[in-house]
Amino acid sequence: MLEQIIDNIIQKIRKEVIQPGMKDVPLNYLLTRNIPDSVKHFFDQEVELWLREEAEKFTSGDRFNYEIPEVQVLIDKIFDILKQTATFHIHQFNRLLERAIKLQANYLIRPHQTLTQFLFKDSFVITTIEVYDMLKYFDKFQYYKDALTDYFNLKYLREISQTQFEELIKGIDIQVFSRNPIDTALQTIKTINEFLDEGRTTSSDKIETRILSMIFRDRNLTEFAELVERELTDGHQELSLSELEQILRTGKSLRQVQEEQRAEVSVIDQLADIEAARPEVEVETIAVPEEIEPPAPEEPEEEEEEEEEEEETYADTAYEKEADTATQITAAEHLAQVVSEKMKGDHLEDLRKLITPKQRKRFIKKIFRKQEQRYEEFIDLLNNTPTWKSATNLIDNFFYQEGINPYSKEALEFSDLAYNRYFPKDISVNKGEEFRY
Repeated sequence: MLEQIIDNIIQKIRKEVIQPGMKDVPLNYLLTRNIPDSVKHFFDQEVELWLREEAEKFTSGDRFNYEIPEVQVLIDKIFDILKQTATFHIHQFNRLLERAIKLQANYLIRPHQTLTQFLFKDSFVITTIEVYDMLKYFDKFQYYKDALTDYFNLKYLREISQTQFEELIKGIDIQVFSRNPIDTALQTIKTINEFLDEGRTTSSDKIETRILSMIFRDRNLTEFAELVERELTDGHQELSLSELEQILRTGKSLRQVQEEQRAEVSVIDQLADIEAARPEVEVETIAVPEEIEPPAPEEPEEEEEEEEEEEETYADTAYEKEADTATQITAAEHLAQVVSEKMKGDHLEDLRKLITPKQRKRFIKKIFRKQEQRYEEFIDLLNNTPTWKSATNLIDNFFYQEGINPYSKEALEFSDLAYNRYFPKDISVNKGEEFRY
């Protein structure tokens, strides 16, 4: 059900944004559409990231002094203009939109896990400025942002480790939920349900029981998680907000509450959601270890001799016969054309042909933990999966079960290459080479 809700939200936003014949989506136009603020934040931050990357390239040389105030003013003006004119290719928009909605769903359901993975995908220690920048991708649970800001200012922190962040975010929720755990839990669920309603055909207050379990487990609300998991065992696949309230307030199963016909007085309709409640956190009482030893770095493996040579492109190695016809277009466009021709009818390209030898080796090492057979079996599974919707669910579930950070470079690269199998015309945009977050 959650997967369908996410898909419905994506289609709803596409319908609102994409006009007939549109090939590019300007950022300024996107920000005027009637779509969730979280999606606007996501695309706005994507452009900000582009600008930071361009600024680093622009000022990395040592021939000129870019710190001169007059130069800085002009540079700022240039980047203001660039942002005002930023656009997303339609295929790029589609892929980023899917990521945006999945990121928001993951954040609402499992904020501790999602924030940790998203923030520390590249490094065990990051600056607090990087934390501020990454938090802009999210527009719910404002109390996290407020508490993190207060803590950083109190401790004069300039950087934070992953372990410290995990302890800090845990300490924040311990405070927030300790005052009135049941009401706060219900307020949190109301905020999450507002997001889910965006993807429902009709408004509902019923949430999948397994999702409720994830929500409580991530926030270390073990007692609440066990209560809803008992309902799942009893066959209740979903619970309404009023049913959830009765379970949490009585500590009894839904069946017991119904048999006794003595329900607690319901106040959930009078409760504000967690955004309106804006719980405060006394950050000075949160204990976080000051120094953390980073994990031992992986020893680099020796490169195989054949990989030292310049790697041929997929278009050159797999389709040499078509080389003459590709002289007027780029390799990526040629690849899209060839794969598209291969897909006439119901045929989908073998995913192995979209993955270079170098990528294959990296995926086996980073994603499949050096287990080549598991890699081959999973590729076979994807090759036998007819739709991207089913394939992305397989990939997401695999990452979750194996503890793979879905926002890591390798995970995003693998997902994009799989995506290209189902949407070959997008290959010229989603090359599986550059991933910004």
